[in-house]
Amino acid sequence: MPGTITPRAATTQVLRPPVGVPVMAMAECLPTETVVGGGVRMETTDPRDLSRFHMLEGGPTATGWVGQGAAIQGFAQGSSLILTTTVYCLAP
Repeated sequence: MPGTITPRAATTQVLRPPVGVPVMAMAECLPTETVVGGGVRMETTDPRDLSRFHMLEGGPTATGWVGQGAAIQGFAQGSSLILTTTVYCLAP
């Protein structure tokens, strides 16, 4: 495949996310680019919360990549959920 592949990322960070409320990040390619892959990463700012969230969705859209997750238990005081979605875009 000739061309240049460029990673593009979008991050959403939510302090003590409400239980069951989706957190979403969507990364988009430029109009002249084609989606060739992507991924989603979820992490917390407090290690005690590593088992308190669940990935709901991660996959391609027509123009990028979407990721969603949600807290399944309350987070520790001052802790945040960080969701980063990355899309890999091919430019001609």
